[in-house]
Amino acid sequence: MIKRPYFKLKFILIVLLACISFGVYINSLQGGFLIDDHAGILENKNIHDLNSYLKNNFNFSPGAFVELVRAVIWNFFGSNTLPYHLFNVLAHVVTVILIFVLCNILFKNITLSFLTGLIFAVHPIHTEAVSWISGGPYVLSALFFTLSLIFYIKSEQSMFYLVLTVLAFVLSYLTGNSAVSLPLIFIVYELFFRDKTQDRGVFSRKIRIFVLAALLLTAIMVAAIFFLRRNTFIHTIFYFKGFSYLVVVTKAFLYYLKIIYLPLARGLYHPFAYNSVDTSKLSPAFFVSLSVLVFSIFLFFKCLKKNKPVSFSIALFFVTYLPYSNIIPVCNIISERYVYLPSLGVSLLIAALFLIAWEAINKDLSSKKVLRIIAMVLLVLFILSYSILTVKRNNEYKDIITYWKTNINNFPDGYMAYNNLAGTFYVMGQTEQALAYSWITLMIKADQPHVWCNLGKVYFEKKDMAMSEFCYKEALKLDKGYPPAIQGMKLIKEKELPKKD
Repeated sequence: MIKRPYFKLKFILIVLLACISFGVYINSLQGGFLIDDHAGILENKNIHDLNSYLKNNFNFSPGAFVELVRAVIWNFFGSNTLPYHLFNVLAHVVTVILIFVLCNILFKNITLSFLTGLIFAVHPIHTEAVSWISGGPYVLSALFFTLSLIFYIKSEQSMFYLVLTVLAFVLSYLTGNSAVSLPLIFIVYELFFRDKTQDRGVFSRKIRIFVLAALLLTAIMVAAIFFLRRNTFIHTIFYFKGFSYLVVVTKAFLYYLKIIYLPLARGLYHPFAYNSVDTSKLSPAFFVSLSVLVFSIFLFFKCLKKNKPVSFSIALFFVTYLPYSNIIPVCNIISERYVYLPSLGVSLLIAALFLIAWEAINKDLSSKKVLRIIAMVLLVLFILSYSILTVKRNNEYKDIITYWKTNINNFPDGYMAYNNLAGTFYVMGQTEQALAYSWITLMIKADQPHVWCNLGKVYFEKKDMAMSEFCYKEALKLDKGYPPAIQGMKLIKEKELPKKD
């Protein structure tokens, strides 16, 4: 039976985590529709009629649950952005609470559980997943991932929880690709973290093994679906082959660790992912990345007996990072929303290391008080700095112009952000701004035929045929058969032909 004071403390801590989680994202609620939100919501006629969607469009493919949620929200609120943002924030709040519950079940340490949930709640790397409407599926998938893991651990007590495990797994599958890694974390739990003394018998163990095998097979099928549906045009990982591919994947791992631990600058386009020459070079970062990988494996086994939270945090990070590692090429090289769930492993590791340091401080009787104060001040400053960064980042999602301009301010060498801002200004009818940012794009990286064609189109509309022709010819120098450039030159020639009486 749970003691009332302990239950009351847990309830207070859960409420506190919920308030903090909601509080750091409250300024994201006024954000607008950005980028993929237009195609996924505003222009997606399938979800604009709920009854029609349920009859004709709903299916059980990955992402189906997300579309269903959007259809329901559209049915009640239409194009009002607030409910979509609110849904993302509430999903984040629930995920944080589930993380607290999960850690408490695993380690029976309420301080560790609260600290892990707190770090995860305010982590700035999550803003792309929470503050951007189209990033929401990563939050929702993480929610069901965590819920499924909780049920799986509790299935040692009752087969009913095993049923709930499968149900949560299905929901995770219907929201995103976190479901791919769920069976792997189950296997890791079974091999290294399950309390063998709690085994309920041979029959129970056989049922769990059968369910685990079925989920693993399903996960493999999901991975195959994502591989077949991969976008080889958008995802720059497909530009690399052979050893250079291995170099990029290895260095990306280290880059992810850097932006998780030091999330100082937000951006949809990180130059690391688009500077193909530097990214594929064999550099010290490649060897550092391999060293971190080897050390992580060593630390996992080293801490397995005496510091299980450290070992579990390492396993959790690598298992949840696996779908986005591009070991099997399926996604962008770098996207912040990808590490929403893997950052849980990092949050747990930071919390565990802090408590290990706290225990060491308590053993130093001579200067215990001073060291405690220093440790608490550092922890408070750490949480505050993450919280302030998160609130600041939320403001960058308020509108599309702010979004791209902050991406440019954070990464001045990110030529794709300049090009997208140029496109945004063009749609808004501000052609001079569109021209200016297109030229800046080409100053950073000139070998972009599509940007030259964009310029050719704008100059054609401004009736500056000489500049239009120049731009289309530059595109054709880069790609002799580039269709938009050929079509543009054809239009110029038609314009220049004298009209017949």
